[in-house]
Amino acid sequence: MIFFKLLGALTVVMMLAFAQGCVVARGTIGEPLQEDAVSAIKKGTTTMTEVISLVGAPDRIVRGNDREIFHYYYYDGKSPGVLLLLLNWMRMDIKSDNLYVFFNRNGIAEEVVYGKRTGRTQFRLWPFGD
Repeated sequence: MIFFKLLGALTVVMMLAFAQGCVVARGTIGEPLQEDAVSAIKKGTTTMTEVISLVGAPDRIVRGNDREIFHYYYYDGKSPGVLLLLLNWMRMDIKSDNLYVFFNRNGIAEEVVYGKRTGRTQFRLWPFGD
């Protein structure tokens, strides 16, 4: 009789320890960049005002060496995890798109650097390895 009470108590403890749950947190920062707006920015002819009308206000402006750099970004992140009573496993996947527009002293686009990763990175739900 006492054996069955101990076995039942052990079973309840094991279920509580291993059946805590899973969690998936997701977040984004910024707005997705429009491909047609980015491709409309032309080196040597597009002005700051035109870039703002095409893409919107920059997320960040860097000034240096008598030049300005507009930085636009979009981050997409997901963090799945397994939550147990004693141990927790989490994974963080972050994808980003970045657009840098370098302007000369006259406010004309000198260089455009665009990197798109949000379409290429795969989110994984499993928190262990690949």
